[in-house]
Amino acid sequence: MVSKEDLKKALLYLLSHHTEEHLDRTIGLKILGRKIHLCARCTGTTLGFITGIVLLSFSIVPNLGEYLSLFLAIILAMPAMIDWWTQSALGRESKNYIRLPTGYSLGFGITLLKFASLTLTIITIIIFFAFAAFALYRRVIREYGPESEKYVGSKSRDE
Repeated sequence: MVSKEDLKKALLYLLSHHTEEHLDRTIGLKILGRKIHLCARCTGTTLGFITGIVLLSFSIVPNLGEYLSLFLAIILAMPAMIDWWTQSALGRESKNYIRLPTGYSLGFGITLLKFASLTLTIITIIIFFAFAAFALYRRVIREYGPESEKYVGSKSRDE
């Protein structure tokens, strides 16, 4: 049986994507007397995505053409990707005042992919995932590699 405390931690992680030690990466909201934490970058992405959908629904954003919309989507996604990548791969600590607007830019950029072909969109996503995989690899090496305090491999006998 799942304890109430485990369920509470699971719900926290579901909305914030961060453990209790990293709640500074979230936006805390009080709803119906309960405090919930939302991931700052995901909140920005959702707001940007909703803005893009509303603007597209009312035809405020014209059809930019396949290549221009793909180019703009990539440009708008880059700040969030660079912020996340340097945080994950290089250990730089980002702040919510960076995470929220870069997430917004990412979300709005995603809506522009409506004008791009499926093939170009998939190729772009594969390239972004390749960079993300490399960033995660660097993070694992940084956090659990031989230079880390968490390293579990064999240590030299001199230590």
